[in-house]
Amino acid sequence: MLTRRSVLAGALALGASGALGTLFLRIGSRREGILLSAFENARGDQFIGGVDLGAAQVFGAQVPVRAHGCAIDPNDPLRVIFFARRPGTIAFELRRDSMQVRKLFETPEGRHLSGHGVFSPQGDLLFVPEHDYERKRGVVSVRDTRSFRIVEEFDTRGIDPHEVALTPGGRELMVANGGILTHPRTFRRKLNISTMDPSLCLIDVTNGDCREQWRLEDHLLSIRHLALTSDGTAAVGLQYEGEKRNAPGIVALYRPGRGLGLLTAPASELHAFNGYVSSVAISEQHDVIAAACPFGERVACWTLSDEHYLGSIEAREVYGLSRLADGTVLASQRDGTAFALEEIRLRSQFLSFDSAEPIRWDDHWTAVA
Repeated sequence: MLTRRSVLAGALALGASGALGTLFLRIGSRREGILLSAFENARGDQFIGGVDLGAAQVFGAQVPVRAHGCAIDPNDPLRVIFFARRPGTIAFELRRDSMQVRKLFETPEGRHLSGHGVFSPQGDLLFVPEHDYERKRGVVSVRDTRSFRIVEEFDTRGIDPHEVALTPGGRELMVANGGILTHPRTFRRKLNISTMDPSLCLIDVTNGDCREQWRLEDHLLSIRHLALTSDGTAAVGLQYEGEKRNAPGIVALYRPGRGLGLLTAPASELHAFNGYVSSVAISEQHDVIAAACPFGERVACWTLSDEHYLGSIEAREVYGLSRLADGTVLASQRDGTAFALEEIRLRSQFLSFDSAEPIRWDDHWTAVA
């Protein structure tokens, strides 16, 4: 078990360097890997950084707005781009070697970020989903990673694009179109629930053409989060905009050549999930799909091979999921704690953090390969 005795010795100014406290290994086996995440302290100050499990250290630098997800440069894993949470407009670069942070770019007028983005396999381009709220359309801005100037734009064939991911080989960009219309004047208020149109779209990165587009039968299932396997199979995290307890599912599975379909679970379990998934992860080594259900206070699990429902692990305010190199899935909780999923028996091994000034993880953890 890990314990963090003093995480925030003092807030770091924008551009400052340093680590945020120390983790101490007390019992159990040491985990290896680095997890990246946005987080905040007890005062509400915002940080981008993460946890180095091998070095047993939390690190981060302060930023002026709340960040969400991040993208790791494939040519330089010490360079990480964090994106502001919707309806934010700013992206930041964090250098993990120096802990220096700088503002990279802002969205064009009339757009905001979705909190996600991904580098091209060569690292020369950055694909950034944006909501063009004035024209009511989804856009992926393609930015040169030297100047971060927009060199091309792709229409996502929907609105409210959220998470994006490259398919194996990097020839197609998978886009989760949430389908929900919002506008900064009303902050995050949802303006089109009766007519929302979520979809999963595969876009050719060479020309922006739509290669595939899939919709689920219930249009109230907003398509938001993605986790891909080595063969292009994708777990798709959903958020239901109807009566939460009546959600027909919380995770869909896309398989190349077969399309998109809901994963099933017993009715009593579906009710308990409360219609909301904050992140998804796939472990091919352990044959498991995991979905964080913070409003249902649990992590739901299925087998990847035959889509069999395994059950769930109860956990309060569980938001972020990420797979380590050995296939272990780790989950973060809003109160700063975390745990590892022991998939065979669906139990958890807690990595508990004690702190006089606790942090609160944001919705996503990203593992550095």
